[in-house]
Amino acid sequence: MEFELIRRGHKRSLVLIPGWGFCSDIFSSVNLSYNYILPKRPVYRDISTELHDFLFSTNIAKVSILGWSMGARVALDFHAAYSDMIEMLYVVSLKRAFDHEEILSQLKVLEADHVVALKQFYRRCFLGQSADYQWFSSALEESSIRQWDMPELRQGLFYLKGKTEDLSKCAGTQLRIFHGEKDVIAPLDQVLEPPPGVAIDVIPGTGHLPFLSSEFERRFCVP
Repeated sequence: MEFELIRRGHKRSLVLIPGWGFCSDIFSSVNLSYNYILPKRPVYRDISTELHDFLFSTNIAKVSILGWSMGARVALDFHAAYSDMIEMLYVVSLKRAFDHEEILSQLKVLEADHVVALKQFYRRCFLGQSADYQWFSSALEESSIRQWDMPELRQGLFYLKGKTEDLSKCAGTQLRIFHGEKDVIAPLDQVLEPPPGVAIDVIPGTGHLPFLSSEFERRFCVP
């Protein structure tokens, strides 16, 4: 896995990790007060070692991480291995667990026609965010589908299947949790229990991609 550092005139850097089926360009409209570090390829597994090595090679001793959906699980993997390198951990749209039947159902649809499966998945992700979906479908959908191949999609699903997270491991970490009010991929009643003293910041009127909302950016800037 290779990474790209986008210098945006800030002192701090933020790793942005996308979810299953999406690529880093899903963050292209997000404006946060950080330089950005983005994976150059789709993320479908633990990338902790590669990210650590990239940070070391660019002399970045501390970094913040925003992990969205499956990317949040990847971010938690990095936290488990290198918590001393994390300034802030932003967990967005993280579901407690995906059950076996849910994964097998998605895999079956994927094996039948991965293009149709991805397009159906995208529509569900954007429920409640019609304007964002119009932007994505016209600007990013086709390129997102082209960047993924079947072995990566399959491996990503099995990576999700094996994960049941516990945010209590993040106690003592500078942690913030965001979630979309209308998320049907990771419904609010299926999110992880936050550690004591950490609230779930629910972004109204959003589905699985709350970070595309201007309200997310506003709240993000207010700790």
